[in-house]
Amino acid sequence: MTTARLEVRPPRESDRARFVELFRDEDFMVFSPRILTESEAEARFDHMLAVCGTIPFGKQPVVELSSGLIVGYTGVDRIDLAGETWLEWGYRLVPEVRGLGYATEAGRALLSRARRTYPGALLAIIAPDNLSSQRVCRKLGFAFWKQAPVEGDLRNLYTLCAEDPVS
Repeated sequence: MTTARLEVRPPRESDRARFVELFRDEDFMVFSPRILTESEAEARFDHMLAVCGTIPFGKQPVVELSSGLIVGYTGVDRIDLAGETWLEWGYRLVPEVRGLGYATEAGRALLSRARRTYPGALLAIIAPDNLSSQRVCRKLGFAFWKQAPVEGDLRNLYTLCAEDPVS
């Protein structure tokens, strides 16, 4: 999928080195518990490939058209929360492009694919102090559901029915 400034596409094996680099970078992983080791980053990329093999809107590279660089990802992964399996929407961008509207632009593009293939609810899990991501979620049509512990940390949970129109 191509937008005015971005391409959002399934991951390729040729993306591996870039994602391993990103998953090991503190600035990229700022709202994660920690950066990954090289073997964990490799495994995470393998998981990204596998999810996209079964879910057409799994986490996918966000490529900046003007530079040709992968500047992050957007999409879903599966998560078990309170005894239920969800498709969890997320995104992550390199610091250099944060605040440019890329998360919203890429999210809208991939959510259009989700709407064509998935009728269920999506979940977004956001750190309470990550106000930028909460704004992006609201722009994408997610609604605040509740605060709850996720893997030991208090998080804001947002939901979206994939069939709902984008705001």
